[in-house]
Amino acid sequence: MISSFVTLYKMSYDTEHVRNAGDIPGTITGIPTFTELLTNTALASLYTTIRHSSTATAPELVETADVSKKTVYEYLRKLEQAGLITETGHDDGTSVYEAEDFELTLTVRDVEVSITPELVEVVAHEDEYPVINRVLDDHGLVTFALAHDLVNAHADGDITIRQLASLTDLSSGTAYDLVEALYDIHDFGSDSTPTTYTPDDVVDEDRNLRDELFDE
Repeated sequence: MISSFVTLYKMSYDTEHVRNAGDIPGTITGIPTFTELLTNTALASLYTTIRHSSTATAPELVETADVSKKTVYEYLRKLEQAGLITETGHDDGTSVYEAEDFELTLTVRDVEVSITPELVEVVAHEDEYPVINRVLDDHGLVTFALAHDLVNAHADGDITIRQLASLTDLSSGTAYDLVEALYDIHDFGSDSTPTTYTPDDVVDEDRNLRDELFDE
C-alpha cells in the first residue's frame, strides 16, 4: 500500500522492531526458514510452543499441533537446521528441544525491520485473529512491526489508539482490533483489555508526536 509506505518513510522513528536504516547495502538476502515464520502459522506456532516449554518433545508437539505427525517432524528438522531450536537432551529415548532466541534484521526500502520471537508469536495466533493477517497482507511487514511496537507503547500508557492509527495509517477499527488481539496474545494488563481515551484526554495530539515517540 503506497500511502502507508510514504507515511512511514517520512517518519523519524526508532522502536524495538523498526528503525531508520541509514547508509546500508541495497541487496537483501532472505533466510527462508526465518522469513517463513511470518507466513506459515503452523511453523510459527510450533516454534512458539517450544519456546514456551522447557521440555518439548516431538510426541508432545504432535499431540498439540494442528498439522500431521509427518509435518511436525519436517518442521522440527527445518527449525533445527536453521538453528532456531536445539536438541538439549532425551526423555525416555525421545529428543527434548529448546527454542533459541533470535533477531533477524531485514531492510525494506531503507527501513530496518527486525523479526523476533515476539513477532513470530503474534503470527502464530493469526488464525484466531484475522486482523493480524489483514495488516500483514494489506500494509506489509514494516507497518505490522511498527504497529506491534506501538501497541506496547499503548500498554504503557504512552499513546492512544487514535494516535497508533495515525502513525501507521491503519483505520481506527483495524487499529483497535489489532490492539485488542495483541493485548490477548501478550497478556497485557490484568484484564487484557485495551484502554481507550477521549479527545479531551490528549492535549495537542499532533504536536511533535512522532518526535516524542521515536527520537529518544
